[in-house]
Amino acid sequence: MRRNPIPLLILVAALIGLGGAYAFFEQTVVPRYEATRSVLTSRSDLELRMLVRYARGPLVEEDYTMRDADGVSTAQYRGVGRNGVQITIAERPRATMEEGSDVAYLFGQAVQDGIWDLRSKPPRGDTTARYTISVYQLTGTSHGAYQFTFTDPQYWATTGGHQFHIKLDKNKPLPDLVNLTSTVAVEPRYQKLVDDFRTFGPQSFRTKVAAAQSRLARPQG
Repeated sequence: MRRNPIPLLILVAALIGLGGAYAFFEQTVVPRYEATRSVLTSRSDLELRMLVRYARGPLVEEDYTMRDADGVSTAQYRGVGRNGVQITIAERPRATMEEGSDVAYLFGQAVQDGIWDLRSKPPRGDTTARYTISVYQLTGTSHGAYQFTFTDPQYWATTGGHQFHIKLDKNKPLPDLVNLTSTVAVEPRYQKLVDDFRTFGPQSFRTKVAAAQSRLARPQG
């Protein structure tokens, strides 16, 4: 008596189909899942800081520190007055379409304005305030940090420094000062970065900072 081969063929086809599905799952779905899981579990950390120290005036120091740790933004302002008062304000700004007040937005703006490119400058212009700007970025296992200092960002934005070019001639004992040439190194990005820090955050944070600055400038009674 001959057995019906159809059930056996169906079983073989089903096994082949399961094998193909498993191979597709292993080659396509699993790598995508692992890649997605890696992105979700990898650490990310952004920190931007502007420290301003004043040689004279009502303020001694101002410290703006903005951080984004794994998507959670925090903004902090710390001010010290010559009246002996110290004030610290901390807030967790959330992204809004109107203000772009999360730290990731600030980081992108600061990169555009040259936070990784600008260099430390010698004291020029109004030297009573000295600015130190620093940035730190961690993405997965890659990280980097950078810092530079300068004075009077308005000076660098509008006046800059003169760079003189002297052409020396071996046939002349002295350089030709009559034909001395110079260029002006104007760099507005120093002022842009300072503005990025001072204008960052939702209105509530900026209002608290303005109130703190007013209190720090008040004579101690």
